[in-house]
Amino acid sequence: MSLLPYFIQPGVNEMSYRALRFLLPLLALTATTAEAASINILYVKGSFPEQIIEPFEKAHPDINLVLQSPATDYDDLTKRLLQDSIVGRAPDIIFQGYNRSRLTVQRGLPIPLEPVLAGDTDWIQQNYKPTSNDLCRHDGKSYGLPFVVSVPIIYYNPDLVKAAGGDPDHFPDTWEKIAELAGKITATGNNRIGGFFDYTSAGNWTFMALVNAQGGHMMSADDRKIEFDGAEGKRALKVIQMFGKAGQVDMPRTQASQGFSAGSVGILVTSSGFLKNLMKQANFQVRTAPFPVSENGRLPAGGNCMMLLSKDPERQEAALAFMKYMASPQVQAEVFEATGYLPGNRLGAAGPLKEAKPDDPRLVSVNASARAAEWYSFPGENALRITEVIKSILQDVVTQRLPPEEALPKMQRDVQNLLPR
Repeated sequence: MSLLPYFIQPGVNEMSYRALRFLLPLLALTATTAEAASINILYVKGSFPEQIIEPFEKAHPDINLVLQSPATDYDDLTKRLLQDSIVGRAPDIIFQGYNRSRLTVQRGLPIPLEPVLAGDTDWIQQNYKPTSNDLCRHDGKSYGLPFVVSVPIIYYNPDLVKAAGGDPDHFPDTWEKIAELAGKITATGNNRIGGFFDYTSAGNWTFMALVNAQGGHMMSADDRKIEFDGAEGKRALKVIQMFGKAGQVDMPRTQASQGFSAGSVGILVTSSGFLKNLMKQANFQVRTAPFPVSENGRLPAGGNCMMLLSKDPERQEAALAFMKYMASPQVQAEVFEATGYLPGNRLGAAGPLKEAKPDDPRLVSVNASARAAEWYSFPGENALRITEVIKSILQDVVTQRLPPEEALPKMQRDVQNLLPR
């Protein structure tokens, strides 16, 4: 980082000038330390444990990391980003969801990384092997470093499964059988909720997973034609309806997660990134099962990439130092161990997985990540509004207010009206 510029005021005598020539470099160093570069960081709660940045702060006293109040999810994060950018308060670094990275690029906010990382080829070759080169790439340019990756998985309480007559060692592998088991858990009474399908996930992630897992797509490759309005979309809504009929109570995901940990929710379908938190809170052995996927199906890759937004060269240098730290194999391994999110740097999982036992619940998401693909985001200015429209219709389905046969054409019409014309 550059030192403060030297200067001399008019009227300073020759002796003072000579003295200042020796003194100013020391003053500049002191000022640089005192006026550390402040790097503003916007991220989603739970993406990483905040204490993980402490070693970086100790090693870089000249860089002041300012963690903004974490967003609740990637939709909330994107809304805040767009609002802040309008008034010139965009953060220097954003941990942006893969599905909203395209919108961020379309707004001209992030910096392409190839030019600024051109001098770091040795670090990239030796320390960073991205899970996928495409997750943060748009129009042939890389706009971020993949940080963490998640896939939708199924969590279940083996005690409640057994109490309902199921076999915890052979969890069902079809939605019909899973929903049937959820209904049986609900029927055991004691205010138990057999299953909870997290339909409220940011960017309609789990709904898209149901469509993609059957080999379907939300839109055509050129973003011109809706494709979720066929058999795959109808099937996806049927699955959500099954959970509603099996006793799902409509409540926030945080409440459902708390209910699962407390032993009142038997089956929870949500992100693999919540694994370690659920394991810490539960008073039973949390088990996981894969999200059903057809032979030609895929799962949308959840998680986020680190995007550089600062336009100032000095702040860029400081921001890149932090991004490289967070992308390092050591930090990635720590995040993997602390959260359950899969590392965006493949080197980060190498060590922990060598020691994993066959029944390690993380292996379900590790294996499922081989089927991970794009997390789609609708085009145009109304991308966030479309997410809310779809979420509202999904709520009508899970609460039995609207059958899939009526919900699907309504979803198609409402989304079509919000797409670019």
